[in-house]
Amino acid sequence: MSSKDWLNLTNHERGVLQIELNNAPVNGLNAIGLRELGNLFNAIASDQNVSSVLLTSGLKVFSAGLNLKEAQTYDIEAQSDIVDAFHQCFLELYGFPKPLVCAVEGAAIAGGLFPILCADYRIAGEKAQFGLAEVRVGVGFPIGLVEIVRAEVTQKAMRLMMQNGQPIQVNAAEKAGIIDERVAENEAINRAKKIASEYAKLPPQAYKTVKHQVRSPVITALQKEVEKGVSVVPQAWFTDETKQAMAKMIG
Repeated sequence: MSSKDWLNLTNHERGVLQIELNNAPVNGLNAIGLRELGNLFNAIASDQNVSSVLLTSGLKVFSAGLNLKEAQTYDIEAQSDIVDAFHQCFLELYGFPKPLVCAVEGAAIAGGLFPILCADYRIAGEKAQFGLAEVRVGVGFPIGLVEIVRAEVTQKAMRLMMQNGQPIQVNAAEKAGIIDERVAENEAINRAKKIASEYAKLPPQAYKTVKHQVRSPVITALQKEVEKGVSVVPQAWFTDETKQAMAKMIG
């Protein structure tokens, strides 16, 4: 993933911009792609032609998270870089001043769940799945991302999902606060377009203010981690068990 070709943009009525993730086969994430996604949201934030954003996937899955095949080769510099990229990207998405609506039809796992948690309204089809598999991959969570989970997921679900690493189905995800609404299979995007259109009618300055009031503690935590990321001393993310765990996950 080395170009913005994986981010497909479509303009809809009322200033709704659809961003479709399309990095086959599973929308795997790396540092370059995370920064491209974050930079896109940064640019859209000041685009007066965009009133709200609809985030979707053009693949069967929403995102499987970190590209594990690639990550197995990461040295300390690359490990430090990907953690920094996670913080930079999701600071932009979580602090995005306009309405962000997300439609999910497939699996959203590990790092692939965080774009959903950053959204203001989340809709899922009946076959969607959600997971935080980092413990099974042999890594802890980037610190700022933990604060996103803490703010957006119920305490019980956070404990179970983070500590056992197993995915949950759409009904459990609704109870956990991960999604706001579930719909029939293949209906998530259509429903999300309607919601994004309704959000687009809200007074933009008031929306920006209220959203920041709701999210400011987590935004501050993410900003602190981004500031730490400029350190000239790379910080290891992996342990001596990580690469073996990654290899087991991808078979």
